[in-house]
Amino acid sequence: MLMSRLPLILILTLAACSRGEDAETPEQAKRLVLPSQPAPLREPPKQPEGTVWTALGNGAAAFGVPGQAPLLTLACERRGTLDAALRFTRTTRADEGAKALFALEGNGHVARVKVDVVKSGDPGEWQGTVSAFDERIEAIRGSYGVAATLPGGGTLRWGGTGIPGAVLTDCRAGLTPPKAAPSAAASESAEPADEG
Repeated sequence: MLMSRLPLILILTLAACSRGEDAETPEQAKRLVLPSQPAPLREPPKQPEGTVWTALGNGAAAFGVPGQAPLLTLACERRGTLDAALRFTRTTRADEGAKALFALEGNGHVARVKVDVVKSGDPGEWQGTVSAFDERIEAIRGSYGVAATLPGGGTLRWGGTGIPGAVLTDCRAGLTPPKAAPSAAASESAEPADEG
């Protein structure tokens, strides 16, 4: 019995001792050095000094340092004869295909505008629209300060100014606010009860 197992034991012993030609020797092995500290988070860009709103000739407005590329542009888009939207264009770093909510807080309102990257890079460009009749967009109109935050892109702040509000007013001019559709609950309660 032992003699029949001997060839099998010899084959296994030789296989364990032999070294393949591709096997790394200790001299060929490479040592990896793992960082002891996590990679630093990229801080959001800071708002530069001297940023102001400037009215543009086409009924739009830009926020930034005069003489430099704007950090934020606000423009009106007419949608036929009944509706209009405000287009926000935020210039800051942007990763291709990214989406975010651009938060506008001020004057007793909070608006969150869905924005998409239309140009990646640093600086890149984010764009999004919101109905000019959305009550929440009143955040940009009034005499109190506004904070406009894009995740990873920093926060822009401005004090009370009439320029963004003027763009909103002009965008709504001559249009009738769309009527809200009655809710299903309201229409059900309006139906006469079945007496049969």
